[in-house]
Amino acid sequence: MASRSPLFPTRVNYRAFARQLGRGEQVLLAAIRQLHEPDLRADGLAGLSGLGLDPEGCDAFINLLPLLATAAAPIDLLRSGSPFIAASELDLLACLLRIAQWRHARPRDDDTLAPLRRQLARCAFAVHAAKLPLRQRSLSPVGLRLLDPAGWLRQR
Repeated sequence: MASRSPLFPTRVNYRAFARQLGRGEQVLLAAIRQLHEPDLRADGLAGLSGLGLDPEGCDAFINLLPLLATAAAPIDLLRSGSPFIAASELDLLACLLRIAQWRHARPRDDDTLAPLRRQLARCAFAVHAAKLPLRQRSLSPVGLRLLDPAGWLRQR
């Protein structure tokens, strides 16, 4: 079990999770964090490209970041190089895997989280196309909210 920071109960020690995160997942999370910081954006793009994401896939993650900065977004990214990993960052990885496994991931247009869900689907398909192995993990209530079936259209 990972040790939790007493001041931030939703952050856990990154080293404890390093054994649970695959190498590709670690690089993906580091690249996303780097994209979030303007000075490290080139390093983040290089990290995504190194994982096999094409330019369109890199753009999907770049376009995801402004949506994560909104108040409605339930995912918080920690700064690059942080020794912690946020529970919502683990949710992000789990959501990418689960959405990539769906045949038709289309969010409802009338939902408040639709822009975020639409961009998550683009990122998930980019990760899937790059054949990046992500591990199955349980979701917190935050992650479950993103994957709530009421927010997605069902293909019949």
